[in-house]
Formats: sequence, C-alpha cells, structure tokens
Amino acid sequence: MTPLVSFFIIIIIVGFVTAGLKIQFDRFFAIILLISLMSFPVFQAINIFLWIIFFGAIYVLWQNREKIKNIPPKNKNKFLTVVPLLALIGASLGSFVFFNISSKFLLITISIIALLYGLRLIFIHFKPEELNHDSAKLTYQKICGLFGPVVSGFFTGLSGTSLKPLKLPFAIKIGHMNMSQVYIGNTITALYSSLFAIIIHSLYVVKNISMTINDFLLGISLWFGIHIVFKITEKFFKNEWRKIFQIIIGIILIIVFFKLISSVI
Repeated sequence: MTPLVSFFIIIIIVGFVTAGLKIQFDRFFAIILLISLMSFPVFQAINIFLWIIFFGAIYVLWQNREKIKNIPPKNKNKFLTVVPLLALIGASLGSFVFFNISSKFLLITISIIALLYGLRLIFIHFKPEELNHDSAKLTYQKICGLFGPVVSGFFTGLSGTSLKPLKLPFAIKIGHMNMSQVYIGNTITALYSSLFAIIIHSLYVVKNISMTINDFLLGISLWFGIHIVFKITEKFFKNEWRKIFQIIIGIILIIVFFKLISSVI
C-alpha cells in the first residue's frame, strides 16, 4: 500500500469515527493508524499526532470564542497563568519520559490507553441531565483544576493524547461539573499541552529540522483531511446511532489493545 493511499485511508477512518463519537481534537485513532498503516515508528507517530491535537484544539476554541469571551475574569486569569504553568510542568515530565523509554514500552503505554478508552466507550455513557450540571462538587472541581492540566500535559508529552475521554467522565459523573465548561477547559488545557509538547520534542530533535518540518506538514494535512471527512459525515450521522456506534468503537479499541500487546510481548 502506497503512503498516499494510506494517508487517505487514515483521514476517512478517523474522520468517520470521530464524527460518530463527536470528537474534534483528541483523535487517538490517528496514532494507531500512523503506526499500523503508514509504518511510522511510535515516536514519530506521536510527534505527528501532536499537531493534529494542536490544530483541533485551536479550531474548537475558535468555534467557542463567544463562550470564552463570557468566562468570568477570575477564571480567564487562571487560564492565562496557572493552567499553562501546570500544563508546562506536565508536558516537560511526560516528554522526559517519552525520550527515555524504549519504543516497546511506549507501544505498551499506547495499548493500555487504547484499552482504557475502549472500556470507557463501552461502559460510560452520559445521560441528558448529566450534561447540564450547575452545582459542581467543590472538592472535585479543585482536584480537576489543579491536577487536570498536569495530567493532560504529562500524557500529551508522553503519548500525544490528553486523556480527555477519561477526564470528562470523572469531572461530569463524579464531580457533577458542567459539560460545556469542562469541555472548553479541557480544550484550552490540550492546546497548551500539545504546544509545549511540540516545542519540547522539537528541541530534543533540533538537529533533524527536516523531520520536524515533515511531521508538521503531515500533521496539518491529516488534521485538515480528517476535519473535512468529519464535517461531511457528521451531517448524515443520526443521534440514535451514536450509542451503539460508541460501543462498537470501544470493542475495536480493545481488539487494538490485544494486537498491540501481542506485537511487543
């Protein structure tokens, strides 16, 4: 299979899957397909994926620019000071681990994340009333505010993904936090985390500037293609299909877990 054919297969699959799941920036499937279809080393696949997350987060924040304008000044200040600092700390630690573990252990990490995402898709579904909580549990809100950016930064630096699919259920189902507010907060965190991870990873491979440029070009091309497929497919995806589709994708991710684990053990 030629690289060009693999490229189009990736944008079609990831665009279709994320349209069904209504995911616009943490498109974890792209890492798996970059490894399996385009035969990229896991380290490079993650570096390419960081650009997909980065541009996806920018787009989502642009879509929600009016909501962001209405964020209380106190929270805006936190998003401009505390959140980027915590995300930088997390991204630095995650990137340090990224460059100091073998590809085998990095693949095992990716496979475990695939398993956790799969289990989340199968067993955790939001009820309509859970999406509009207006009385968040203060303790959990503080935990998310303090540790959320560090966790996202760490796993973005390490594996490319910000753990959004796991963080949202925790904040909403356990912390009773508002879905819209949590989603915007996670997107801002993902933007910082991916940006810092991109910068740190680029500094590590600064001698190979051509590789960094190639990762950027492929990353933005993939994001653009995935986004087009997403927008086209989303128009035809009925809401009543989404739950069963989510379960199917969850099962596929569990199968991916076993295939990745079997390839490295």
